[in-house]
Amino acid sequence: MNNLILPFVLFLLIVSGCAKKSDTSLSNEDKIAGETEKTWIATRETNAEGDKDKLTPDEKKEKITFWRNGNVKMGDNDNDKTMSGQWSYEGSTLTMHFAGQDVTENFTVVELTNDRMQLKAGDGSELIMKPN
Repeated sequence: MNNLILPFVLFLLIVSGCAKKSDTSLSNEDKIAGETEKTWIATRETNAEGDKDKLTPDEKKEKITFWRNGNVKMGDNDNDKTMSGQWSYEGSTLTMHFAGQDVTENFTVVELTNDRMQLKAGDGSELIMKPN
């Protein structure tokens, strides 16, 4: 019986060491940008009335990449349609300001986990994203 205890304890240590960090141990910045960067894609969109809005083929190609240093890039792989700027997260507000734009994009973060981000725009529409 004692011969089984040591292998069992070693197994538990290995499994616990390989376990994924729980969302509660991650900061909001970790969830948004990962350790250095993290790219998100849209999975669902609703309009201000809460009705599902079908994502267009162009919207399905778009990605948002957040870097831990505060940089952000949004668009698809076509450089003509890519915007770069800065992002910040304070309280429950995600703010993005793109270079050359006079407007700052502000979103209320409805849900934020390591695998899901739900943003609500000022007009009431919502966007659900997952890591790419």
